[in-house]
Amino acid sequence: MTYTHPSKALRRVLLTFLAVVGCTLSGPAQTLLHDLTSPELWKPEHVPFSFQYNGKNSAQLLTTWKTTQEAVSGKGGHVQRYSYTDPATHLEVTAEVRVYPDFPGVVDWVLWFRNNGTSDTPIIENILPLDSSIPASPGDCFIRHAQGSADSVDDFTPLVEHFGPWGTDHLESTRGRSSDETTLPFFNLQNGDHGLIGAIGWTGNWKADFLYTKDKKTITMASGMKETHLLLHPGEEIRTPRIVLMSWTGDDWQESQNLWRRLLFAHYTPQENGKPMPGPVAIGSWGAEPITDKLAYIQWVHNHKIPIDLYAVDAGWYGDTLGPDERHSPNPWGKNRGDWFPSKLYYPNGIKPLGDALKADGIGFSLWVEPESTMPDRKIAKDHPDWFFHQPATEWNHHPSWLANLGNPAARKGLTDMLSNFISDFGMTWYRQDFNQGSEDFWKAADTPDRVGMAEIKHIEGLYQMWDDLLARHPGLRIDNCASGGRRLDIEMMSRSFAVWRTDYGFADTLAEQEHTQELAYWVPMNMGFEAYSLGMESVAYGGPSPWTKPGPYTTPEHLYLMRLGYDIGYGIGLGPDDANNDAWIDWIKQALREYREVQPYFYGDFYPLLPDSRDALAWTVWQWNRPESKDGLVMVLRRPKSPFVDMDLAPRHLLPDAMYEVEVRTTYDKGPVKEMKGSELAHLRIQLPEAPSSVLVFYRQK
Repeated sequence: MTYTHPSKALRRVLLTFLAVVGCTLSGPAQTLLHDLTSPELWKPEHVPFSFQYNGKNSAQLLTTWKTTQEAVSGKGGHVQRYSYTDPATHLEVTAEVRVYPDFPGVVDWVLWFRNNGTSDTPIIENILPLDSSIPASPGDCFIRHAQGSADSVDDFTPLVEHFGPWGTDHLESTRGRSSDETTLPFFNLQNGDHGLIGAIGWTGNWKADFLYTKDKKTITMASGMKETHLLLHPGEEIRTPRIVLMSWTGDDWQESQNLWRRLLFAHYTPQENGKPMPGPVAIGSWGAEPITDKLAYIQWVHNHKIPIDLYAVDAGWYGDTLGPDERHSPNPWGKNRGDWFPSKLYYPNGIKPLGDALKADGIGFSLWVEPESTMPDRKIAKDHPDWFFHQPATEWNHHPSWLANLGNPAARKGLTDMLSNFISDFGMTWYRQDFNQGSEDFWKAADTPDRVGMAEIKHIEGLYQMWDDLLARHPGLRIDNCASGGRRLDIEMMSRSFAVWRTDYGFADTLAEQEHTQELAYWVPMNMGFEAYSLGMESVAYGGPSPWTKPGPYTTPEHLYLMRLGYDIGYGIGLGPDDANNDAWIDWIKQALREYREVQPYFYGDFYPLLPDSRDALAWTVWQWNRPESKDGLVMVLRRPKSPFVDMDLAPRHLLPDAMYEVEVRTTYDKGPVKEMKGSELAHLRIQLPEAPSSVLVFYRQK
């Protein structure tokens, strides 16, 4: 399909003009070598990046600068450091380049600019850590990416844009958060039977431009921060967005996405015992609630042996709270940001007793904090006004908050120490960081004309340092990345965290939840789905109040559907008090979790949606996870509530036609009979689901 942004035609005219001007200024972009891991890529005359220095383009300068190369130690890959130094001003540009022996088509780099001189540098501007091209093949160019998060049913919608010679495309973030609204910071660029998958590792503002040259020979790419025009003081150093590229060939772009998933799991995901961390089974509660209720809840979980990994406490636990309506009237949980001390109303003896109870039961503890934001009249703002960027109310910001200046070492250290103390004192095993405001206006206001982009650079560097320090101080700590839902989903954050709450659109819309799972599987696989049974919200899938609030029996096809549609690498459940004394419900939820534990490992396999992406209530959802190493896999089938179709041929992929497979078709929580089938038979397995909604799991293993 073709997706057209609003005013796309006008934008493309402008981008074409800018591309022409840019080429006139800087010369043609260097062509990436077929082997992205070759040291040849980093020779001064062939680097895949560009910048302007003192009015001159880096292509004119680097060949006259002193160059050095050294191998450095690094986890999970081979790291080379290539440095280019101006003999006159002693500006040093260093490319820290990582390649992976287990992924030979992948290269990862970050640029560092350091002033080793004794005076300010001339202006460095238009820094593009990616400025290069690939050879073009006949035919159109395709760029596949995904919409960002906007608290919308359309969050993470797949976008496919194509253009021929002299065509352009432009991707960018909005308001200072890397995946806010417009697009995730990832792309799959295809031309003919080959392409590049790329990631822009930057949690602030970024842009990416693509141009198919008129001569049909190359496709140029340029990516970096939106605006840089700055000088460096003596001894000062800054970094750029990280660039990760993976080359691929073949006639199936989905296979390239699975290779990308494998790369993410291996090298850009928090690890545990040398493997990607297991996603948690989690329950949670609102922060503005008496600790006695929470402790009773945990005791109930203990008494009934509900097998959960994580208990999460959301916002509202801090400050001088106003009673039970904090969540909605008129948003006092937000107004208390900056009073980072437990509410005496709800936690008269602090939060530690909750952490102790969870530790005694072997359950992890997550607590919500938003350290980058404060209201101006709160304690931390009064004690440390110099830690924050200040901003008055605007048309869009009726309740002005302040933004932490993480580029200020004192602010970063103070906030890091505060969070570290929470983790130690409260017994936290997870730390949930939220971020509910755009930061672009703060950064722009803080910059001076000769330091444009500096406030953002220092803030993002400080954010990464804060998280790295917390992880170093607290071995085994997990970080939950929440920024108004999924508005900071990028490869730098993914490397350090897990996305428990992937969108503020929530999980009341069961059709959207299925599509969010499918769409993020390509780009941000480490995220969590939620079962729909206990949410008690409205669902467009049913056109009204959720019917699953009625009592059991719970093992109906409808209830199974509502549990299984939330399966993902992590799984959130709701243990409602209405069911606390219902033995049938307790048994049912425990069966559900046993099944989830069985299927969870498959979600780290290769992913194939066997039906097109759709939010249509008439459709089915069919997903396959295939594990070639263990010669097995899982197909999940969901017949949606209004679907008129009662059967379907599954057509799973990567089966050997003549091989024999053991196949289990599971319609309830009980294991189904195992049958032997040839691969050719399994590849056309017909599933019948006479009720809507309903579900089935198909397990297969090659003999």
